[in-house]
Amino acid sequence: MNKKLLKVAVTSALTVAFAVPAFANPFVDVSKDHWAYDAVVELAKEGVIEGYGDNTFRGEQNITRYEMAQMVAKAMDQDLTGEQKATVEKLAREFAKELNSLGKDVKNLKAEQERVKISGDARVRYGSNDESDKTDFRARVTLDGKISDNLKFNTRVSSGDISYDENSEGIVLDTANLSFNALGLENTVGRQDLTLGTGTIIDDTMTGISSEVGGLKVFYGNHASEEQDLFGAEYGTELFGADVNLDYMKADAKQGEDKEFYGVNTSFGITKNISMNAEYAKENKSGDDAVAYGIKFDKLGLSATYKDVESGAATNYGTQAYDINNVSFLSEGYKGMEYKLERELNENTLFTVKYQDFENQAGTKDDNRTSAYLNVKF
Repeated sequence: MNKKLLKVAVTSALTVAFAVPAFANPFVDVSKDHWAYDAVVELAKEGVIEGYGDNTFRGEQNITRYEMAQMVAKAMDQDLTGEQKATVEKLAREFAKELNSLGKDVKNLKAEQERVKISGDARVRYGSNDESDKTDFRARVTLDGKISDNLKFNTRVSSGDISYDENSEGIVLDTANLSFNALGLENTVGRQDLTLGTGTIIDDTMTGISSEVGGLKVFYGNHASEEQDLFGAEYGTELFGADVNLDYMKADAKQGEDKEFYGVNTSFGITKNISMNAEYAKENKSGDDAVAYGIKFDKLGLSATYKDVESGAATNYGTQAYDINNVSFLSEGYKGMEYKLERELNENTLFTVKYQDFENQAGTKDDNRTSAYLNVKF
C-alpha cells in the first residue's frame, strides 16, 4: 500500500468513526433530576460504576435509592483515584442507610484493592496543513499497584509516536514512580507526569519529587530532553464558583538560558451547558506573556479559543509543542484562533478534530492546520 493510499485509508476511517452517534449517557434510564446524576455519569465514563448488561438501569425511569446504592457499593470495591474516591464517598454518605443494608460499612470507606491494575490507551493522529500531511500512531500500557497500604507504584510504557514514513522512536518508559503519604503530604518520587494549568507552560514528564496537600502541589526534578532542572508549585481552588489555578515554574538550564514562569487560569460555567475559560502566563526574564481565552459548548463538545503567545513565553515542553501540527515558529511566537470538536463515541473512545488559524507575532500568516485524533482507552 503506497503512502497516499494509506493516508486516504486513515482519513476515511476517522471520518467514519466521527459519523457514529456520540454515546452521551451510559445510564439512559437515570433521571437527570437526581442530584447524583452528573456524578454517576462521570464515574460511568471512567469505568468505575457499571449498569446492567445493556448499560441501562431497568425498571422505573427514575433509579431507586437501593439500585443506586448497589452501584455505589461496587464502586467502593475498586481501585480509585483521589477524585473518584471523593465522589464515591459523597455518594456513599447520601446512600448510607441503603449501603448498610447491603453490608457496607460507610464509616470505613477504604476498599480492598487489587495488587496491580492494568490500563492503557491507543491513539491515531492525522494532521495536515496547506503543504503536507502526517499520520502517526501510539500505544501505551499503564500498571498501577500497591506494595503496602501506604506505598503504591505507577509505570507506563509507550510505543512513542510511530509514523508510517519515519523511523519509530522505540519503546520508552514514560513514567516509573512510587507514591506514599508522609508528614501529611501525598508524595510521588520518580519519573512522573507534570502539567501546570492547561499545559501552556508545561505538559510533559519529569524525574523528581512532587508533594501535594489540599489544593497545593510543589515539585522539583529534571526535564531530561531539555536538560533543565525544574521546580515550582501550583495551587488550585474554587473562587466565586470558578475553578482557579495559580502556577509557578523555574527552569534552570544546564545549557542555554534559564526561564521563570508565572501563570493563572480559570474556568467557569455561564449556563448549564456553556462554560468560559481563560489563561495568562508570563516568562519573567523576557517579560513575554501568553494569553488564551475561549468558550465551550459542553454538551456539543465545541470550543473556540483565541491564543496570543509571545516568543519568550512559548516552551518546547508545553501542549502546543507536542501537537501533531506543532507550531513551526514557536521561537517567533504565534497568535490566532483554535476551533475544536470533541465527541465521545462511547465511554472509552474520544474523537477530536481541531482547526488552527495562526500567524506569528510579526503578522506573517502560517498555513492553516487541521488535525484529527482518535483515542481509545482500555
